[in-house]
Amino acid sequence: MSIEYNNIIRSVNYDQHSILKDIIDMHNNGEPFDADITYSIGAFYGKFKRNRADGTEEEYEITRPLHTFDVCPQDDKTIKLEPWGSIPLEDNSISSIVVDLPFVIAPRDSASTKKENEKDGSNITFKRFSSYYPVAECMESYSHWLTECYRVLKDDGILVWKTQASVTGSKQMMTPEWSWLYATSLGFDTLDQFFLIAKSRLNSGKIKTQQHARKFSSTFFVFKKSIKKKINYLDYMEEDERKIFVENLVKNMTSQPRVKKCENSNRR
Repeated sequence: MSIEYNNIIRSVNYDQHSILKDIIDMHNNGEPFDADITYSIGAFYGKFKRNRADGTEEEYEITRPLHTFDVCPQDDKTIKLEPWGSIPLEDNSISSIVVDLPFVIAPRDSASTKKENEKDGSNITFKRFSSYYPVAECMESYSHWLTECYRVLKDDGILVWKTQASVTGSKQMMTPEWSWLYATSLGFDTLDQFFLIAKSRLNSGKIKTQQHARKFSSTFFVFKKSIKKKINYLDYMEEDERKIFVENLVKNMTSQPRVKKCENSNRR
């Protein structure tokens, strides 16, 4: 789709709806998304307005996808997903899908989590699987849903994947970079990357001495089920160098040998 220079699409934006509209126009032929597996209350969708770079105002609509899913559906049209289940769609059956998984690392039964739930008199936050614990659960969930999205997408289909870096245990958790790495390993090509910038953030008051930059951005990846024009990042390495590279990744990103799941495990 041709974009006028005065209204050039930028990689940063203060409005996530504007980002989604840009993705639709540039990477989805102006068509609505086919599916959303983290639909929730549908905050991504509806009618919106934005001011363009040339000073004009644009009214636009982001249409609700035909297929909507969530681990805790908020309306009758949304189909329930199991946290470690399969997307109830056939292989290679859709052209686009949207995902916005949790990124916070926190025990869902911790005292602080329960206290937050009690403030508004409900357990919705707790029930909707809005955090992961421990870190490995987040990584496994991201890997699982990336794999599922790859399965249901047609060749050249796109995945809009929203995520955000965070800090856990005083360490930087590079969730966007993990998403890119795993998606690439599956065979996704990275079509684009957008950054949603927050104008303000709440301060809990718990942190007395700041150790890390406060996160004011989220990342929207646009992955394509195709490696026709892949970037050969590792071509400069000899075979033995690649082996060492992979071994070092494993060594520096694991704490202990993987324990095989039990046969009766309900995960996957």
